[in-house]
Amino acid sequence: MNVYPSQYQLPELTAHVVALLERRRAAFETWDEKTEAALLEEAKRALDEAGQQFREVADDPAYWRRTVELLMTVALPRYLRLAKEEHGLEQRKFDLWRGGDFFARAAFAVAGLVVGFVVLRTALPDWLEPIPLAFFIGGPLIPDAQVWLAKRRYAKQLAGLVDEMKAEAQDRRTYQPLGIDEGVAGVDATRPADGVKDKL
Repeated sequence: MNVYPSQYQLPELTAHVVALLERRRAAFETWDEKTEAALLEEAKRALDEAGQQFREVADDPAYWRRTVELLMTVALPRYLRLAKEEHGLEQRKFDLWRGGDFFARAAFAVAGLVVGFVVLRTALPDWLEPIPLAFFIGGPLIPDAQVWLAKRRYAKQLAGLVDEMKAEAQDRRTYQPLGIDEGVAGVDATRPADGVKDKL
């Protein structure tokens, strides 16, 4: 039975660190080894601070050590890979045509107007007549839609990372050594349980 507060469990701890690193990542113009090193150092500081708070509510260094190890060796490498890809996409302005500048938006508007005109020339029911106007208005918004979709995809990837850590935590509880009730305050997972110890 896991009785530790959720902020000290792997999924929420991962979400906290990822959110912190995302805010920190925005300060870097380019992605290089120094960027990754700085983000890793930020993660370590956050975990050290969380560890100090955890020690105030529980005496279980083995549990905290395993939690930090999983976060640093599993969650953080996956996050850095995703963040590197997103950072590059942001630097390339999401691969928008002409970076989504005024001329690109004007071109999309004209293209929408042409498409709308073609649609208008066809025999359409009355309720479809607003389509040409929608093409004209929506054309300049295409770059914004592309950016929104890219950011939404990245947010889902980060949420997926947290879900993966939930699965990792569940697997760790499922396959932990006999007698270890991980997450119960005061239990040292490095020592065998009383019942196991008696049989040794």
